[in-house]
Amino acid sequence: MPVLAFVALLSWALASPIGAGPDDDYHLVSIWCASPTGGAGLCEPGASPGERLVDERLVDVACFAQDPAESAACQAWDEGALVPTERGNFVGEYPPVYYAVHGLLASADIQASAMWMRVLTIVLFLGAAGLTTWLAPRRVRDAAMWGWLVTSLPLGLSLVGSNNPSTWAVIGVGVAWSALLAWYESPPGVRRWAAGGLFAAAVIGAAGSRADAAIYAGFAIAVVLALTFRPTRAWWLRTILPVVAGLSALAFFVAAGQSSTTASGFSGGSSGEGTGSGAGLPPVEYIPTPGTPIGAQLTGGDLFVSNALNVPFLWSGVFGTWGIGWLDTMVPWVVSLAAIAVFVGVIAYGLRVKDGRLVGVVIAAGVVLWAVPVYVLQAGGDLVGEQVQPRYLLPLIVLFAGLAMLAPRGRAVTIGRVPAWVFAVALAAANFIALHIVMQRYIVGIDGVAPLLATGAEWWWGGAPPPDLVWLVGSLAYGVLIVVLMRRMRRGAEVAV
Repeated sequence: MPVLAFVALLSWALASPIGAGPDDDYHLVSIWCASPTGGAGLCEPGASPGERLVDERLVDVACFAQDPAESAACQAWDEGALVPTERGNFVGEYPPVYYAVHGLLASADIQASAMWMRVLTIVLFLGAAGLTTWLAPRRVRDAAMWGWLVTSLPLGLSLVGSNNPSTWAVIGVGVAWSALLAWYESPPGVRRWAAGGLFAAAVIGAAGSRADAAIYAGFAIAVVLALTFRPTRAWWLRTILPVVAGLSALAFFVAAGQSSTTASGFSGGSSGEGTGSGAGLPPVEYIPTPGTPIGAQLTGGDLFVSNALNVPFLWSGVFGTWGIGWLDTMVPWVVSLAAIAVFVGVIAYGLRVKDGRLVGVVIAAGVVLWAVPVYVLQAGGDLVGEQVQPRYLLPLIVLFAGLAMLAPRGRAVTIGRVPAWVFAVALAAANFIALHIVMQRYIVGIDGVAPLLATGAEWWWGGAPPPDLVWLVGSLAYGVLIVVLMRRMRRGAEVAV
């Protein structure tokens, strides 16, 4: 399974050039400027604390953004001059951990360094998922796997193929809750301490990547505390670890400039990613809200009602309805329909098996998933479709799905053979289509039909296997992985643990 997962994820990492993730020009500049070697001479101090002199190859890396017909051939990789930019994490808008870790891999070979950063993220994710599988009780690890499985296509997989800190936010929150539950439920010994270490690392990874992820990690901790509470001395002693981790996450949140968004929204249309004069790219900030006239200026109660009713439209973006990347790569509706259907179908099976505490935390997760975007949008005077993007909520959606699939002790979530095969085929087919569309968008542009990606290719990675081979092998690996996971989890559910 780890080999199949690595091949599937690597195919998504190869599917897009660097700069293809949302606001990746901002994040790449931030990574190189956080490098302990000074970004290999690609980042120098500017005229003010909020400015840097950066290699123009980093500044112009997203030349194709918001023009789906433009392939990645527009990128220029000859050595570039240093140009001033304010578009980067120079004044602490984002927590520093993600940029600092990836900065260790920064070099003058920008493309190779960025790809190694993606590989690092894949390895960290698979390592954390593998440890969870070893450490957690079966009901916990199966719930965690279901959570990843039904929420990753296509947005989650596309984020892996980027250099965006949202990936660490999703991984950190998704691992933290399951590892903490293993910390409470594992018997004394190596496994318990390994689970505790994995939990602490996951919280630091999430809180150190995005300020909002620090809040999500804190909510995940609260959920597990509610699930495991026992008025015993042993429980209180074990709770020291999550309390310390929660305070660390709070410190990251307070120190980050993004934390101001919690109180005031996005302040009329700009976030840390969108500020600065570096790239001159049009802001990604509006997707028309269903049922609301374009350009409508709602306030007060009207704004609240519109946002409260349209939050599910925001969630649907996780399944590709908003587009992925710079929100300029639209996957066919059959992909979104399949992903949403599997999500709803699998969650329905999970909700059948619940006790009182689990019902409570699932409801709490649903309320938070609804309330957070409404609050932030209301504070900023924005409608659903403006400013708050689906990727900001993906960590919470992964958490919600995992909790919905968590069975009480002594019981198990069971899915019939036929539904399991339907889910597997739907996900495999959706991945097959989505991966092809993403690759076509950057190899030749979405200005026609390209059944064979190598035909008329305008861009591809130097030294990589042919694009059609990457597409087919990656799709096959994903499909086989889904089948193996389905069979494994169905067999595991036959014996409640």
